[in-house]
Amino acid sequence: MSSEIASSLCDVCAPRNDDQKLFQNLKCLIVVAFYFFASSPLFAATLHGKALFDGAAPENPKIDMHADPVCNLLHPEIARDERVLVNPNGTLQNVFVYVKEGLKGKIFQASQTPVKLDQVGCSYKPRIQGLTTNQKLQIINSDATLHNIHVFAKKNPEFNLGMPLQGMKLERTFSNPEVMVKMKCDVHPWMTGYLGILAHPFFNVTSNQGEFTIENLPPGEYTVEAWHETYGTKSAHVTVAEGESSELNFQFSAREITDEATGLKIKAETPKPLSEIAHFDDSKALDLPREKTGWWLPENISTYGKDIDRLFYIILWITSIVFVGVQGTLLFFLFKYREQKGVRATYTHGSNLLEVIWTVIPAIIFVVLTVLSQRVWHEIRKPVPESAIPIEIEAEQFAWNVRYAGADGVFGTADDIKTINQLHIPVGKPVRVLLKSIGKDGKHPVIHSFFLPEVRLKQDVVPGMGINVWFEATRTGRYEIACSQFCGLGHYRMRGFFSIHSQQGFDAWLKEQAALV
Repeated sequence: MSSEIASSLCDVCAPRNDDQKLFQNLKCLIVVAFYFFASSPLFAATLHGKALFDGAAPENPKIDMHADPVCNLLHPEIARDERVLVNPNGTLQNVFVYVKEGLKGKIFQASQTPVKLDQVGCSYKPRIQGLTTNQKLQIINSDATLHNIHVFAKKNPEFNLGMPLQGMKLERTFSNPEVMVKMKCDVHPWMTGYLGILAHPFFNVTSNQGEFTIENLPPGEYTVEAWHETYGTKSAHVTVAEGESSELNFQFSAREITDEATGLKIKAETPKPLSEIAHFDDSKALDLPREKTGWWLPENISTYGKDIDRLFYIILWITSIVFVGVQGTLLFFLFKYREQKGVRATYTHGSNLLEVIWTVIPAIIFVVLTVLSQRVWHEIRKPVPESAIPIEIEAEQFAWNVRYAGADGVFGTADDIKTINQLHIPVGKPVRVLLKSIGKDGKHPVIHSFFLPEVRLKQDVVPGMGINVWFEATRTGRYEIACSQFCGLGHYRMRGFFSIHSQQGFDAWLKEQAALV
């Protein structure tokens, strides 16, 4: 309450003489009662309700955390991206409900209690939450691995903070209302969360019963909005009376999703449960033991790998022989022409014949190597076979974003199949990969290098360029994708994996992924 009321309370209740005690006590009681009723929300309204959900609950995408051993150990069972959580009572979790209109002209003080955002189990907890402007957001890293929080704010300053230490804490505030603000971890791209920032405290997030409650709401007419990251927004008008409790429910449908970038609503068919989709166990093909290799290069599983290896060994042997010959000659001359008593140094021009020999021989070697290299280069860079499977990979700090065209065969549409750090291909079939470098929120792309050691493929990914490469695997198995170009402080974590399936296993994998889109 105001300082004037508090001051009057102190004056009225101050000790008096015995003759005035009864009268003063009565005045004190009146002031205390006035102070209590003026400052308490006794006559404020309460708004509560549910986020109802119609349709079959979709199955959330699986997350492969093998790229970070710490994250992988924290999830011995299958981890999933919990973007849609439907409760057993037919309601929806993680719906952000807030008063959108009706509080114009009213000013509310920021809460002094910090809102906590924990990075635990390689995910943001909570995934959805709200806070008021100028209220502290306390960010914690509870995992023994590097995380970072990249906040894509538009009405507030964007920030990107690395948190490499377990137990590390940071604090930030937001000055302007903004609903919703997306968060993402650049090291672990599956880590996503949202913040609702408001100039008032009248908001809530639906619970594991699908319920929300907004308390101490001044009586009046309001527009209330409910937001979900997959199913978009729903709005409703409500009038709340003094001291009463009102109910307001929102209806979401599995058949209507919202595109995050454009806000457009998309009609969606009810997805089939994965149990109804034909599944093929391809583990025997994927878990084949690695072949024993020679003393230098890793296993070769590419159709053009033998030619590259042959050229590599030719160059290695030539340079090794030259190295040994030059160093041996140098040691011989150091010993033969060492300083000796009674021997004077003499000047000699050398031999024109020897100069011609050691000029002509390297020139011949370079010409031969050029011819051999051109033949191998042509094999690798020849026109991609028409039967090649098209795949797009966008490199970002610090992940490989892999995309397959859906049933329509066109990239950039709603049925695209997307994975992070996971490339799947069939054995014995050429694959064409379009490589691009992208920045966070379209900003500041950097150079990466797409490196498949067993395929003998290494290609720099340059910002602003779309670069096509192709290869054909000769055996099944699981292998690693590396970035061999330093691309930032989290570069060492930019690991991906690619699985080479049997044709039947690859078809089953595509069908399973399409059901999750």
